[in-house]
Formats: sequence, structure tokens, C-alpha cells
Amino acid sequence: MSSTTAAQSSSADATSPPAPAQKAGPSPADNTQTQRPPEAEAGSSRLANPDLLRRQMAHCGEYTFQALNKIGKLSPEDAGKITQRYLKSIQSTEKGSAFPDALTFLVMDGWKKDEIEARDIVLGLTRALLHYTKTKISHIAFAHQNETPIEFYNDFPVISEISRLLSSPIIQVSEKDFFTVTSINPFTATAAARLIANEIESEVGKRAFQFVTTTDLTAWKYTCERHFGT
Repeated sequence: MSSTTAAQSSSADATSPPAPAQKAGPSPADNTQTQRPPEAEAGSSRLANPDLLRRQMAHCGEYTFQALNKIGKLSPEDAGKITQRYLKSIQSTEKGSAFPDALTFLVMDGWKKDEIEARDIVLGLTRALLHYTKTKISHIAFAHQNETPIEFYNDFPVISEISRLLSSPIIQVSEKDFFTVTSINPFTATAAARLIANEIESEVGKRAFQFVTTTDLTAWKYTCERHFGT
């Protein structure tokens, strides 16, 4: 299967933080501690379980709000409040439905911004998080211009489900050698990439190179709609 066209991006596996504990790390309001970025949970048979993806998305949300607190985008009090609301939303997401991303939840549900305002605000938060993360991740504005990897999704239905539920579509893939995912949230995209790499390795016995990008709100929504119909 030929690769789709995408901007060159840096591997998200340059640094691999240890897996988070079952319980949430320090509160986003706690300025004295730093929660580590969410790590993907291994195990092919477990990845098909949406409850594990639910927990993964909760880790990504907690870390996102903590990071926004650290860089001055959220006060400790607001970070704590939005975290609790987000975790409740994740827990109440219906089975089979994609989980809301922390950034759109914050801007549209928390700050009540309309679609036009949200586009610029989310972009600013995405770029701020890219500066915060220690992993080099590229931002591309044309993620929606890449082809949908239908054959790859069909060959790996579990991977298709990971991408759909975490709203992190695969925008570039070359057989089982490498792939690229995108999202508005670098932490969500990184977690999805690791989950996908784990699944490929369990299926073919070889670790694929993984690349992570971010994109803007409009391109992200369009890509998710085209890939998953959501």
C-alpha cells in the first residue's frame, strides 16, 4: 500500500515516559508536582476493550489541563474544575462513540466559544502545548488533504477503532513500516500512535516507526468526518 502525502514529522517515540498509575496523578492545580505524559497501555487483546481507551483518554485530558495550568493558560482552580467535568464527560460517553478531546471540551463546553472563535483559540492552545512537550512534533495545516487509508483500517480493525475513538486519524501509512497520526492535541495523538504501534507489533512482530503531527480544528474535524463519519 503506497504512502499518502504528508509533511515530514519527527518521531513521537524519541522519549518514552513510564506508564501512568491506575489512579490519576497530581491534580492540575498542584504547581509543586508534574504528572508524566500519558503512556499507552500494551497488549493487543486488551486494546479492543473500549474501557481501556476510555482510561487512556482520561489520562490525556488530565495531562492536557495540567500542562495548560503550568504554562499559564488555566488557573489552578479552573484546571481542577475543568478536569473534573471532563472526566465525568469521558465516563458518560456512550459505548461506541468517540471520546471528546480535552481541547475542544475546554474551549466549547468550558469556555462556551462558538465555532469561529474556537478555531483560533484551539490553534493557540495546540501551539502552546507543542512548546510545552519535550517531544518534537510537527504542526501541519493540510492534514485533511491526505488520502484515507481504507485498506490499512480494514486490515487492522482494532487500529481503526483506536483512531476513531481517540479522534486521531492516520494520515500517512506505508505498509506496516511507518505511519503518521494527527490531532489537535499532541498528547492525544502521541498516546494513539503508541497504541497503534503496539497493535502492529503484536500482529506482525515488528515495531513500526511512528510519527505524530498536530493540525488545526477545521482540518481535524474534516479528517475525522472523512475517515470515520463522525
